[in-house]
Amino acid sequence: MCWCPQALTSVLLHVGVSYNLEKNEYGIFRVKLTANATKTIADLRRPLEILMKGKTINHPDLTLSTVQLLMSRDGVADLKSVEQETGTYILYDRQSLNIKVFGLQDQVAAAEEKLIHALLQLRDKKPLDIRLRGRNLPPNLMKEMLKKFGADLEGLKREVPAVELRLNLRQHTLYVRGSKEDKQRVEEMISELVNSTKYNGLLQLPLENACPICLCEVEDPFKLESCGHVFCLTCLVDQCESALKSHDGFPLCCLKNGCKKQLLVVDLRSLLSSEKLEELFRASLRAFVASNAGKYRFCPTPDCPSIYQVAAADAESKPFVCGACFVEICNKCHLEYHPFISCEAYKEYKEDPDATLLEWRKGKENVKVCPSCHFTIEKADGCNHVECKCGSHICWACLENFRSSDDCYSHLRSVHLSY
Repeated sequence: MCWCPQALTSVLLHVGVSYNLEKNEYGIFRVKLTANATKTIADLRRPLEILMKGKTINHPDLTLSTVQLLMSRDGVADLKSVEQETGTYILYDRQSLNIKVFGLQDQVAAAEEKLIHALLQLRDKKPLDIRLRGRNLPPNLMKEMLKKFGADLEGLKREVPAVELRLNLRQHTLYVRGSKEDKQRVEEMISELVNSTKYNGLLQLPLENACPICLCEVEDPFKLESCGHVFCLTCLVDQCESALKSHDGFPLCCLKNGCKKQLLVVDLRSLLSSEKLEELFRASLRAFVASNAGKYRFCPTPDCPSIYQVAAADAESKPFVCGACFVEICNKCHLEYHPFISCEAYKEYKEDPDATLLEWRKGKENVKVCPSCHFTIEKADGCNHVECKCGSHICWACLENFRSSDDCYSHLRSVHLSY
């Protein structure tokens, strides 16, 4: 469950209501409510369910790469800042890449607006990476750029004065900071240079022992264990990071023409930090689930890495017990496992918990509703004086409500002439 104590207290702020959080052995919390009337509990159920469900943020500008900025240092700081300002709890699920906000309605709306604004600002501040080597690029592109714009790139700066430029000679990458329009202008100028370089016949054939990715002379050679082909170390790292950002390119394979051998874990451990390697494994798992659409699903617990196989349309539902977080899920309707009840009936119950009770009450003369707390009462035997759980004393014949049993019996004698 979400941890948003202020919102929880506000929802449950009623006279005679108390609550406590119970944590089980698997770290899952449950809210236990206590009240002096059943109706109070019933009235609190819906707003509490809405609070626990949270709101998923959807915005057309929040692309995959923009949402992933929440894993950066600035992204984490912005998320914490929005939580403190709005009194909400924000959950970023790294498996489903969903953002959920928990809190009161007004607080959630404010948090959503602030977080979207912060993410879009982060996106605009993020430098544009322009690769100067790779497939379909002239091997001498960086040299041609320095020849045209100067060693300190003064030519580019004159054309786009407000932009900040940094050239990484080792990685053959130009980093551009500035407005969206400035970044686009620099990108267009480099693209024009690429086209003119090709047109002028300066595109050279790749060297015999060139890196299969950048087609340049290999720098910091790295030999793959699976096939023995040699690449630039930075090119292989770029291949992994590109797959991370786009969620394409899985499974990761050798890019040498004609070779499709997959990269081994031993290679990935040498290429990436442990944190990046974990991100890569998560992205690979997401790609597997996406490529097998409808056959597998992630465990619904946020950030849980487990997946399960979805039951076929004509198969019976079975429980999936997650080995990581220990929740029990129906592998057909993907709600909590519900033995002895169909998926359709359970879905109906989840949408309206009173629906099955109303259906059960139809046509039953010995089932009535307490006029005080609206609790359903079934009278099996005995006289027409019934005491409800809420403390009301009820005349079963006319459903009049009394404070004490003596008052109820007096009513039965005088009005109904019997008990």
